[in-house]
Amino acid sequence: MTTASREDQLRLLELQSLDTALDQARHRMQQLRQDADYASLQKTLAERQESADQAAAALAEARAAVSAAEAEVASVQDRRERNQKRLDAGQGSARDLENMMHEISTLTELQNQHEEVELEAMDAAEQAEVAEAAAQRSLAQAQAAAQERSAVLKQEASEVAAQGNDVTARRKALAATLPDDLVARYDKIRSRNGGIGAARLIGNRSEASGMPISPADLAEIEQTPVETLVFCPDSGAILVRADDDGQSA
Repeated sequence: MTTASREDQLRLLELQSLDTALDQARHRMQQLRQDADYASLQKTLAERQESADQAAAALAEARAAVSAAEAEVASVQDRRERNQKRLDAGQGSARDLENMMHEISTLTELQNQHEEVELEAMDAAEQAEVAEAAAQRSLAQAQAAAQERSAVLKQEASEVAAQGNDVTARRKALAATLPDDLVARYDKIRSRNGGIGAARLIGNRSEASGMPISPADLAEIEQTPVETLVFCPDSGAILVRADDDGQSA
């Protein structure tokens, strides 16, 4: 049977308290890494980025269409102006002048058509500019929200890490005051028992399992010397017996 002084058994409870705090810190750190709000903000950010990219591409395409339409108008206008100058100068035969007049009329109609296309392209470009600006504002808002949440998470993670380091140091110092074989047994029980290696026995209730102990098991525990380790029948955790006032004996 394994024995341990009452002082060492009480230290086991302190060790359990520190280990529980470390487990809580690890769990919280995992929660921070998997923060649902941040994941949602990142998803929104990715969607807004895609929308902004599409809006930027649409704007570039619209501006290219304006440039192409402007080039078409300028080309037709140059041809029409050249013909008009020749016509005004009376260059060529009467037939040539008649053909130029006809071509000028055709070019004027064509220029009007191209100018209509140009106006439509300019309107589309203006709408694309508005849409792109709105997409950029929406993207900036998503970026700000994600960055703000990230900063909050990093700050809390830093605090949790600092607390974890402090508890780890205290745990190491406390474990050094206990017999190695006792700590090893406690650690083994704790590893297979969901993090609980030692707990108090108050009255007939085990804090390890939260369940009352049967009268027969309780009678056996009461008959066991206080220096001899006793264990929770349900969980297997080391039980530290309490005084009648509820304090650990």
